[in-house]
Amino acid sequence: MSNISHFSKGVVVTLRSGRLALRLAPLALVIHGQLSHSLAADSVLARLDVHWLTDLSARHLDSAPAYLGLLLAGLVLYLLLAVLLNGGIIGGLLRPGARSTLAEFFHDCGLYFWRFLRLFLLSIPFYLLFAGLLFGLVAGLLRAFTREAATEWPVLVASNLRLLALALLLGVVAMFFDYVKIGLAAGNGRSVLKETWRTLKRVGRRFFKAWGLYLLAGVAFVLLTLLYLEVARILPKGKPQWVVLAFAWQQLYVLGRQFSRILFFATEIEFAREEMFGAREKKREE
Repeated sequence: MSNISHFSKGVVVTLRSGRLALRLAPLALVIHGQLSHSLAADSVLARLDVHWLTDLSARHLDSAPAYLGLLLAGLVLYLLLAVLLNGGIIGGLLRPGARSTLAEFFHDCGLYFWRFLRLFLLSIPFYLLFAGLLFGLVAGLLRAFTREAATEWPVLVASNLRLLALALLLGVVAMFFDYVKIGLAAGNGRSVLKETWRTLKRVGRRFFKAWGLYLLAGVAFVLLTLLYLEVARILPKGKPQWVVLAFAWQQLYVLGRQFSRILFFATEIEFAREEMFGAREKKREE
């Protein structure tokens, strides 16, 4: 089956999972509102002075560890919440033809949490390897090509290529561990290391096809973001009714991001069923 077919099936499953996206949206709205930005924060950031920050940090140097600790605590809580919700998303999508209730959603969150948490800890060295060593090699090659540049254009292109390379490298790791999560949930396995090894062999044989499907879902997310930014740019500002409309559009975008998050897992599950688990079942029957 082609990637377009897998992607189309994933889109259909995602649209049918509207209730799942609505469950994720309230948490995403809170996180987006607290950790992203607001109108007040935008006003502060617009007037932020680096020299003022330097003077402030020097004067209150003793309080820096406390602020750093709060920042790290917030990051850890966010990552734990993401691990928890991934269990609910994948568990709900693996129920064929059934709409999971809220109780079943949180049951799946708790059921897979510790397995997914161990997998997350296992994934950290891979992220560091791809974001550190491999990205460093790519960045070094790009710097070598732009070292003798006569204009700023090669440097600008190389800078964009570095960002693209970083996104692609991190995407490879994210895609691979998504399939490990699906394997753990679909096979109800508890050994993270064994499932990681099995997934490595499965994805390795179909890497470019799996990667192409992941990129299709990524393009859908990019198009969604570009649409949001373009509409937000052209919306008039300064009048109360337009502020309300801009706020509503922002919340719709947050909901759309949840649909996009589900789309990644839905397309990967469809691919795994047809290309990985399906092939395994046929081999057993033979």
